[in-house]
Amino acid sequence: MTSAPCRLCEAAGLVAEQRAEGLALVDEAGVLTDVAMPAEGTDAHVTLLVAEHLATGQRQRRTDGVGTAPATGMREHDIADFLHEAKGRYGRYWRKSAREPGAERELATIAIDRLEKLRLAVRMAGFIQPLPALARFALGEAEIRESRGASTRAAGLRLEST
Repeated sequence: MTSAPCRLCEAAGLVAEQRAEGLALVDEAGVLTDVAMPAEGTDAHVTLLVAEHLATGQRQRRTDGVGTAPATGMREHDIADFLHEAKGRYGRYWRKSAREPGAERELATIAIDRLEKLRLAVRMAGFIQPLPALARFALGEAEIRESRGASTRAAGLRLEST
């Protein structure tokens, strides 16, 4: 007899994936969502940066021994401050309007909206609360390819499976 998740996978074109938090049905083709992550473009890159920043804070709280206490999350303006700092490092890869003074507030809102749509974070009482699945994002090295085939190394983000 076929299990319910397998029947659902077959009917919806999904793949069952065992994760630490349980069974996940994954849409590898990306047809069931209008928000992809990871993705290309400034908004997607900023979202990955914010995801990693929130995940780092979450990991740090666990390391400090407060992982069992209710997490307080991060204020939206703290995320905008983080993006202001990140602009110095990554801004040359972002669209021109994202490099304008004060653009980090709009970028923070965009990133938080995307994380909410992906069910990786929630807004609660003025704070952005990361959800457990956000822990999958980790800082790593990305290869930046130049248009003429040359490549340089630059810090970037990669998705880390757990």
